[in-house]
Amino acid sequence: MDKNIYLRRQEQMVFNVISTLDVAYNKEIGAVFPDLKPHQINKICSNLSAKGYLHRLKKGIYLVQARPSAVPVIKNPYKVALGLFNGYIGFSSALRVYNLLDYAPFTIFVVTVNKSREKMIGEYTFKAVAMGKRAVGVTYYKGFYISTISKTFFDCFYKPQYCGGYSVITKALNDVELDWVEFTRYFKFASDSLCQRTGYVLALMGKETGKMIPTLDNFRKRVKTNTKLVPSGKAKGKYIKGWKVLDNLGKENILSWWYHG
Repeated sequence: MDKNIYLRRQEQMVFNVISTLDVAYNKEIGAVFPDLKPHQINKICSNLSAKGYLHRLKKGIYLVQARPSAVPVIKNPYKVALGLFNGYIGFSSALRVYNLLDYAPFTIFVVTVNKSREKMIGEYTFKAVAMGKRAVGVTYYKGFYISTISKTFFDCFYKPQYCGGYSVITKALNDVELDWVEFTRYFKFASDSLCQRTGYVLALMGKETGKMIPTLDNFRKRVKTNTKLVPSGKAKGKYIKGWKVLDNLGKENILSWWYHG
């Protein structure tokens, strides 16, 4: 891209301001340069994008490149994710931010109210997961919006497929002192079957590992009808009478880190 890296005066002026950012927004540029009209800012950003200094995420929002590059280079995938989708960082991505996941996934999850979609940029896949009225429990941490630790665990129990499954959840839960009152509060949004599945996994974890789980009675009150631990899974397994849960996964998988770690 060497032949295209020359910047005009206004382009250089704008890039000097945004060069330290991970993601740049046209509205923020306009606030810094009030003399520039919106169409001028659009033109400048378009030129910077063509020269490899920016990579367009969506209208008015750009990934900033430290050096001009035809290939998007992502320094902070979480800010990129929130540039793409309106919501908060959740599921395995939130676990990673809170140092409760041992590896850095290349799928970044954003919890949204009503939009589920997916987009690939560079080496990352950015996935928006609609949670409707459950898209609550947000805090501002490390420069972006993310689910609180307690809400992260609720979201993971609600959709365990987006965090790596129950083994990931229980291992992360073992490594943190959870606000159990806050965690339990989110289950007012939950079905009885979700409460049964969650209660069973928590009870199993407490029994096998000795982890103190102080809120099991709240989940026992929600035991209603029979349900499978993995709703889409096989119809074979161990039936847990007290929770009316068919464990079609097995405790060795739910607590694999404990038995085999």
